[in-house]
Amino acid sequence: MQILGAVLMVLGPVLAAVLAVAVPVLFGIMAYDVIASRRAQRAEGGAVEPAWAEAAERRIQLERGFGRAFVILGGAFWGVAAFAGLFSFRETGAREALLAAAVPLFAALVTLVIGWYWERMAAIMLTLASGAVVYWGVITQFELGVWMLITIFLIGPMLTAAVLFWLARQEYKALEFKLAHAELAPVPARH
Repeated sequence: MQILGAVLMVLGPVLAAVLAVAVPVLFGIMAYDVIASRRAQRAEGGAVEPAWAEAAERRIQLERGFGRAFVILGGAFWGVAAFAGLFSFRETGAREALLAAAVPLFAALVTLVIGWYWERMAAIMLTLASGAVVYWGVITQFELGVWMLITIFLIGPMLTAAVLFWLARQEYKALEFKLAHAELAPVPARH
């Protein structure tokens, strides 16, 4: 048991560091692929979008990517924390610890799936979940250290992801409107 605890203590931060690097790199690769495919489409004679539209799309993709990264990293962090907490401190079996770790991982997966198609719904879900965590903390009378931990690693990232999802959707709707109504597009200044 002590060996497993030591392995989890060493492997947890290493996996968190790998995840912290891998997720942004993965989103960067996805963004590069989208940009490269659009450039190829333009070279083949596809529709040319104005520079402001391309910049807006890039910003929207960044907001979506960072929102998704917050959800993924939060789910991974709280899954590992739930497993390690139950397995090490309460000395429950691996089965109970794995079941407890599955809850935040499943919640993150559901949030990602919903956020992929319905960003506003994901933003509302994350905001309500943040409120539920605050309510839970008040009801169970968290100590100051627990409040700090929960605020920094749960409430803050959930609200940040919610704001990013909401902004990405709002800006996407605005971009669609501007592209559909070309007469409303900004006019470049003349020199």
